[in-house]
Amino acid sequence: MIGTTTDAIQEEEKKLGRTMPKSFSDWLLSNNGKSLGSLTIFPVLDARDPRKTWESIDHHFKKDWQEWLENFSDISTDFSGLLPFAEFGTGDYYCFNYAVKGQAGGPVVVLWSHETGEIDQVAESFAAFLVMPGRPG
Repeated sequence: MIGTTTDAIQEEEKKLGRTMPKSFSDWLLSNNGKSLGSLTIFPVLDARDPRKTWESIDHHFKKDWQEWLENFSDISTDFSGLLPFAEFGTGDYYCFNYAVKGQAGGPVVVLWSHETGEIDQVAESFAAFLVMPGRPG
Protein backbone atom coordinates (compact mmCIF):
# COMPACT_ATOMS: atom_id res chain seq x y z
CA MET A 1 0.00 0.00 0.00
CA ILE A 2 1.39 3.38 -1.01
CA GLY A 3 0.14 6.62 0.54
CA THR A 4 -1.40 7.31 3.91
CA THR A 5 -4.26 9.12 5.61
CA THR A 6 -4.59 12.51 7.23
CA ASP A 7 -5.29 10.73 10.54
CA ALA A 8 -1.97 8.82 10.35
CA ILE A 9 -0.09 12.06 9.65
CA GLN A 10 -1.80 13.83 12.54
CA GLU A 11 -1.01 10.93 14.87
CA GLU A 12 2.67 11.09 13.91
CA GLU A 13 2.64 14.86 14.44
CA LYS A 14 1.26 14.35 17.96
CA LYS A 15 4.05 11.90 18.76
CA LEU A 16 6.67 14.31 17.38
CA GLY A 17 5.15 17.40 18.95
CA ARG A 18 5.44 19.23 15.61
CA THR A 19 3.32 19.95 12.61
CA MET A 20 4.95 18.72 9.44
CA PRO A 21 5.15 21.11 6.48
CA LYS A 22 2.06 21.02 4.26
CA SER A 23 4.07 20.13 1.16
CA PHE A 24 5.54 17.12 3.01
CA SER A 25 2.14 16.03 4.35
CA ASP A 26 0.67 16.33 0.86
CA TRP A 27 3.52 14.21 -0.52
CA LEU A 28 2.97 11.57 2.18
CA LEU A 29 -0.74 11.29 1.33
CA SER A 30 0.23 9.88 -2.07
CA ASN A 31 3.74 8.54 -1.47
CA ASN A 32 4.06 7.34 2.15
CA GLY A 33 6.47 4.42 2.17
CA LYS A 34 8.16 5.36 -1.12
CA SER A 35 11.72 6.51 -1.66
CA LEU A 36 12.96 9.23 -3.96
CA GLY A 37 15.30 7.08 -6.01
CA SER A 38 18.13 6.15 -3.65
CA LEU A 39 16.98 8.58 -0.96
CA THR A 40 14.99 6.97 1.87
CA ILE A 41 12.11 9.23 2.93
CA PHE A 42 10.78 8.27 6.36
CA PRO A 43 7.09 7.36 6.29
CA VAL A 44 4.48 8.00 8.94
CA LEU A 45 3.31 4.91 10.78
CA ASP A 46 0.15 3.70 9.07
CA ALA A 47 -1.94 1.03 10.79
CA ARG A 48 -3.07 -0.18 7.36
CA ASP A 49 0.51 -1.26 6.56
CA PRO A 50 2.53 -1.32 9.82
CA ARG A 51 5.14 -3.74 8.48
CA LYS A 52 6.19 -1.30 5.74
CA THR A 53 5.84 1.88 7.82
CA TRP A 54 7.13 0.91 11.29
CA GLU A 55 10.45 2.69 10.62
CA SER A 56 8.54 5.93 10.69
CA ILE A 57 9.74 9.50 11.00
CA ASP A 58 8.93 9.31 14.74
CA HIS A 59 10.88 6.05 15.08
CA HIS A 60 13.96 7.56 13.41
CA PHE A 61 13.66 10.79 15.41
CA LYS A 62 13.46 9.05 18.79
CA LYS A 63 16.00 6.28 18.14
CA ASP A 64 18.60 6.72 15.39
CA TRP A 65 18.64 10.54 15.45
CA GLN A 66 19.11 10.70 19.22
CA GLU A 67 21.97 8.19 19.00
CA TRP A 68 23.72 10.37 16.38
CA LEU A 69 23.24 13.48 18.49
CA GLU A 70 25.06 11.87 21.41
CA ASN A 71 28.24 12.17 19.30
CA PHE A 72 27.86 15.96 19.45
CA SER A 73 26.95 16.39 23.12
CA ASP A 74 30.24 18.20 23.75
CA ILE A 75 29.55 21.05 21.29
CA SER A 76 27.25 24.00 21.77
CA THR A 77 25.31 23.69 18.50
CA ASP A 78 21.55 23.54 19.09
CA PHE A 79 19.98 20.76 17.01
CA SER A 80 16.56 20.98 18.71
CA GLY A 81 14.95 22.70 15.70
CA LEU A 82 15.83 19.83 13.38
CA LEU A 83 13.47 17.04 12.35
CA PRO A 84 15.09 14.43 10.08
CA PHE A 85 12.80 13.26 7.28
CA ALA A 86 15.23 11.38 5.03
CA GLU A 87 18.49 9.53 5.30
CA PHE A 88 21.20 10.01 2.75
CA GLY A 89 23.02 6.67 2.29
CA THR A 90 26.18 7.93 4.00
CA GLY A 91 24.51 8.50 7.38
CA ASP A 92 23.73 12.16 6.78
CA TYR A 93 20.16 13.36 7.19
CA TYR A 94 17.90 15.75 5.35
CA CYS A 95 15.99 17.64 8.03
CA PHE A 96 13.34 20.28 8.40
CA ASN A 97 14.87 23.15 10.33
CA TYR A 98 12.03 24.65 12.36
CA ALA A 99 14.36 27.38 13.63
CA VAL A 100 14.52 28.93 10.13
CA LYS A 101 11.41 29.74 8.13
CA GLY A 102 11.44 29.66 4.35
CA GLN A 103 9.61 32.08 2.08
CA ALA A 104 6.40 30.01 2.31
CA GLY A 105 6.51 30.21 6.12
CA GLY A 106 7.42 26.60 6.80
CA PRO A 107 10.76 25.17 7.90
CA VAL A 108 13.64 25.15 5.43
CA VAL A 109 15.31 21.90 4.38
CA VAL A 110 18.88 21.33 5.51
CA LEU A 111 21.49 18.62 5.10
CA TRP A 112 22.98 17.56 8.44
CA SER A 113 26.42 15.92 8.46
CA HIS A 114 26.82 12.95 10.77
CA GLU A 115 30.59 13.48 10.75
CA THR A 116 30.79 17.17 11.64
CA GLY A 117 27.31 18.17 12.80
CA GLU A 118 27.33 20.93 10.19
CA ILE A 119 24.00 22.12 8.88
CA ASP A 120 23.72 23.36 5.29
CA GLN A 121 20.47 24.80 3.95
CA VAL A 122 19.57 23.14 0.65
CA ALA A 123 15.99 24.27 -0.07
CA GLU A 124 13.39 26.82 1.04
CA SER A 125 10.75 24.09 1.50
CA PHE A 126 10.03 20.42 0.91
CA ALA A 127 8.29 21.37 -2.37
CA ALA A 128 11.48 23.14 -3.50
CA PHE A 129 13.53 20.16 -2.33
CA LEU A 130 11.53 17.82 -4.57
CA VAL A 131 12.48 19.76 -7.70
CA MET A 132 15.99 20.73 -6.62
CA PRO A 133 18.60 20.08 -9.32
CA GLY A 134 21.28 17.65 -8.23
CA ARG A 135 19.19 16.25 -5.36
CA PRO A 136 20.21 12.66 -4.60
CA GLY A 137 17.79 10.06 -5.78
